[in-house]
Parts: sequence; C-alpha cells; structure tokens
Amino acid sequence: MEEALEASPTYRLNFSEQIYCVELSPYEWSQHLISIALDKEIIIGTVKFQDEDDMLEDISYRPVRTFHHATRPHAMAWSPETSLSVVPKIVSLCVAGADFKIRLYSSNLNESDVYEVLDGHSDYVNSIAFEPEGELLASVSDDHTCKIWAVKEDQKSIATFRLTSPGVSTCWHNEESGKLMVAEKNGLIHLYNVRSLQAIMSLDAGILPLPSADWGPNPLKIVCLAAGELLLWDVTRPSRPIESFTPHIEGGLIIRASRANEDLVGSIGRPDNLLKVTNLKTKQVVLNTTIGIIGGLSWHQKLPYVCAGNDRELCFWRINTK
Repeated sequence: MEEALEASPTYRLNFSEQIYCVELSPYEWSQHLISIALDKEIIIGTVKFQDEDDMLEDISYRPVRTFHHATRPHAMAWSPETSLSVVPKIVSLCVAGADFKIRLYSSNLNESDVYEVLDGHSDYVNSIAFEPEGELLASVSDDHTCKIWAVKEDQKSIATFRLTSPGVSTCWHNEESGKLMVAEKNGLIHLYNVRSLQAIMSLDAGILPLPSADWGPNPLKIVCLAAGELLLWDVTRPSRPIESFTPHIEGGLIIRASRANEDLVGSIGRPDNLLKVTNLKTKQVVLNTTIGIIGGLSWHQKLPYVCAGNDRELCFWRINTK
C-alpha cells in the first residue's frame, strides 16, 4: 500500500487545556457547529473554512457557548434537533463522563441552559449516538450493555441489549429508523432492530481486540479496526469482510468514516499514534501524520476535512480526494 508523506495540519486552533473529545456536527443543518471537550468544560463553537467563503484567509472559529461538565468526558454526540437557523436557536448534545453518567445539554444560546442526567451504566461509557429522529439515544459501555434512552421521556432507559464483552462503538442507520450497530471489544458487531428489540445480524472480525467501528454514509458498509487491521464489510454479504489490510502494525485505537466521501476512512493507531486517512477504493494512504496526545477524531459533514484533538491543539487537515 502506498504511504502518504507526513502532513502538517491545514489549520490549527489552540486551547488552554488538553482536549479529550471533538465532534463536528454530522447534520447538514448544523454542519458549522463543533463541540470540544476539555477536562471540565464543553465548548460549543462555529467553524468555517475557505472552501465555503472566499473572503476567509484562514479558518474562522467562534465560540458560542460553554457548558460546565463535572467529570472527564469520554464521548459526545450531537442531537439532530440542533439548529441555529430556527427561532429560538437550539443547541443540544450528550456527553458521557468518567462517572459512568451521560449528560444531555440543551441551550437556546440566550438565557436558557438546561441539562439532564442519564444514569444507568455501571462502568465507563465508550460511545453514544442519537437516532436521526432525535427521539432515542444509544450508549455502549464497559459494563457489557448497550442501553437505549428515550431522551424526551424523563430520560429513562427503555431497553438494554446484553453484550458478551465491553461495548466500544454504536451508530444508527442514517436512513432506516430504528436500525442500530453495536460493536464489542471481542470482535463481534451486531445490527439490531430497536423497535422490535431483535438482532438482525452479527459480523465477526475474528481478531482481538476490536477498539472501534463505524457505519459510514453508505448504509451497506461497516468499517472497523481489529487489533491493527482495518476491516470493511458489505452488510448484504456479512460472512466475511470485503476488504482487510493493516494500517497500524501495533494496534488500532479509533476509526471514523468520512461523512462526505464513502471511500475515505480515518484511523489512529500504534506505534506513534499515527493518524492515517485511507482511500478504500484506491488502497492509498492519503494522510499519514503523528498525533501526540489523542483527543478524538471527527469528519466534516460536507467538506473534505478531518479533525483531531492533539493535546491542547485542535488540528484540521484538508484531504485531497482526487
């Protein structure tokens, strides 16, 4: 596989403390929003690039709200109800903390900030995701469960799927309501129908451990890291991966599929906390760079930018898609 040369970030933003998580909003109507999790704060901001505005000479970043968060953040997810183009404005997201609790923050960016606590896990929560309708939230944890929360109905857990190992990643189907992916550390990836509480199918990486998986913009494709190997599945042919190669020879850590280009996937792994962006169609590594202290990985909803926290720095790389 052809390797890209080490690449400096296209843009950098500096913060006063270490970044633990970062999430660009995955929805078209809130694509300019970004959430950055520090040790005790969740900073909400807007971010724009030269690609969108020829008047910009650099990245345009503006913080719009800061939420206090009492414990170290582990995962974040934007609510699809978030929008700055409605009146009143709505900013809504969930944050999973080191105290095993999930907090749902909502603000109109004026005087009204509220937060609710979703309490039910007994160990670290590793991944959370809103259903596209915004009614349900899924969470997976080291306590070997996936929980479904009705976030508009007293924040109660309405269903629990029992897992055979820690849950590491969860994602919803972006078109079909109620279909959920759950990945386990032991290499199993399950698809559930949350409405009927039935398992639809399971995929088996056959390699341990599996630290991260993602369901990209093409709902037929699921990608995961298992040890240091990248595996790509076509869910219409679930018996074995349609692609597999090894981007991280000493083990992978995070994988995220691009929202704007189904052929691009970003991953971070060992040695050296290497961030690699791979074009699955051409098998080329189009970005290869080192992250010092990892603080999350996220793609822009529409533009060819991948973003990663690196200690106190937020780095953005523009990916060449040609």
